[in-house]
Amino acid sequence: EKGGKTQVNKGNASASTKANQDRSAWFKLVYMLKEKNLTPVVVFAFSKRKCEEYASGLTSLDLTAKAEKSVIKVFIETSLARLKGSDRQLPQVLHMKDLLARGIGVHHGGLLPILKEIVEILFSRQLVKVLFATETFAMGVNMPARTVVFSQTRKHDGNEWRDLHPGEYTQMSGRAGRRGLDTVGTVIITSWGDTMPETTALQTMMLGTPLKLNSQFRITYNMILNLLRLEDFRVEDMLKRSFLEARTQQAAPESQQRLKKCEADLKSFEKKLSDINCPCGEVDTEHYFELFS
Repeated sequence: EKGGKTQVNKGNASASTKANQDRSAWFKLVYMLKEKNLTPVVVFAFSKRKCEEYASGLTSLDLTAKAEKSVIKVFIETSLARLKGSDRQLPQVLHMKDLLARGIGVHHGGLLPILKEIVEILFSRQLVKVLFATETFAMGVNMPARTVVFSQTRKHDGNEWRDLHPGEYTQMSGRAGRRGLDTVGTVIITSWGDTMPETTALQTMMLGTPLKLNSQFRITYNMILNLLRLEDFRVEDMLKRSFLEARTQQAAPESQQRLKKCEADLKSFEKKLSDINCPCGEVDTEHYFELFS
């Protein structure tokens, strides 16, 4: 029993030491980015727990000025006025208010919708200096930052741990650099206490060919019936707005060129056939053609 307790204590001490090291590393990185004027920053972490853990570790870091704190406080109180009195005292709400007041935000699927909206608006106004977010932040909203940080380059896709696909990396790293404001976007990949990613894996992730997106749009009878109930809206209008139609229109010039080439080849073939002189079997050939046409 004593040996078992010693083993558990050592394991807890090791985990606590690593957590402290991670907090210290994130503090130093965010502070350095602030000093070098590389904020706002989006830190992509691939789990809700990690987002909360990294943000909560910056308890002693304050990134906002006095005037910004006042604007943030007024905006949050105005937004939360839509909630009931008891809902305003939820632990998640109180925790987010504390983080946002210091210019730190969290964005993931576990947040209340109103809190996600508050974070997005404050980030768009550059009042959130560092945002810890899951990859969905890069997919759904257009919120560019000056710097993007990857907490790691591997993620669990529901079945196994794997490296980021080139398309995923491009989607997230593409948030670095604000149009009209920054001439250069900065992307940082962290590797604290973990094994460094292999060079070949990084090259594949950064320079590989993105996965091709295939539209899953399908027209069903139920869809057509529902659309017919809407006034001033046609099925053709919806088709024009679909990703499938966009891909079709994109490929239209190439398809037209291929069609013209096929038509030219057909005319050339017909011309060659017309030059063939077969007096002996001409009648039989025409009769054979009529039978099967």
